[in-house]
Amino acid sequence: MADGKNLYETVIITTAKIGEEGNTELVDKFKALIAEHGTVQSVDDWGKRRFAYPIQKQNEGYYTLINFESTPDFTAELDRRYQITDGILRTIIVKRDPRHVNPKKAQKPQKAEESNIDVEAIAVEAVEAPAAETASAESAE
Repeated sequence: MADGKNLYETVIITTAKIGEEGNTELVDKFKALIAEHGTVQSVDDWGKRRFAYPIQKQNEGYYTLINFESTPDFTAELDRRYQITDGILRTIIVKRDPRHVNPKKAQKPQKAEESNIDVEAIAVEAVEAPAAETASAESAE
């Protein structure tokens, strides 16, 4: 992580009236803005969801989560731009704790053949174990 930069995540809820294309355009606009002032790490489109209560007389909206890295003063500008953009219903920007961020795993998961685990032996033990427990329970009676 670069000096003076923090990790953030933002959730944007756009109105369902603009449709999927309009939502994509708005998200791309804000991704470009974030990329100018920092680094976009990931974008997760949650799709169209129903609200628990009406927001501005609307019952549905498109949710998008963006994880990014930037300077602290940029978040104030990003929030200001959210508020003056038509089609945005709700937003939130949260600073992420770097201790809770999952590091990318560089290792590939091992296949069963490559590991030292005998998959067939485990399967046989799993089948035989309940039978052995039943036999010992019957003999105890």
